[in-house]
Amino acid sequence: MNPLRTVVGTSIKAARLPLDIAGKLLGRSDGTALDRAEAGARETAGAVLGDEQLQRDAARRRTAADQRDEAQELKEQAKRTRQRTQQQAARKRRQADRAAAEREEALRARERADRLEALDEQADALEAQEDALAARDEAKRLKDAAGSVKARRTS
Repeated sequence: MNPLRTVVGTSIKAARLPLDIAGKLLGRSDGTALDRAEAGARETAGAVLGDEQLQRDAARRRTAADQRDEAQELKEQAKRTRQRTQQQAARKRRQADRAAAEREEALRARERADRLEALDEQADALEAQEDALAARDEAKRLKDAAGSVKARRTS
């Protein structure tokens, strides 16, 4: 390995180290910005020194940073899609639950209406029976009264 390339690489890593530590302490894991800066520094050093290998290394590092950014964006997009799908599924479950509750309430209301109708019919039948009994009692009373009047006339 070229000693000058080693010095450049070590210097860049030494300059980056405090930034990496600060990022970790602050809870920031976005190292791709630092990776791009490092790639830029390597590319510049390679151009100044005329070191093609250093320039190729910078291009590889920049490509890797781009791929990591793309992968991170895809992960975030997948997460948003998953959240949207979960929200839609939850909304559909709530709608299905509401529809089931409405169907159940309609069924209960129909059962209550049927029961009320049956009770009304039963009440009508009992009222008709009471009327028939009252008419029978009245007919018996009238018959007894007529028999009593007849018996008094003949006596």
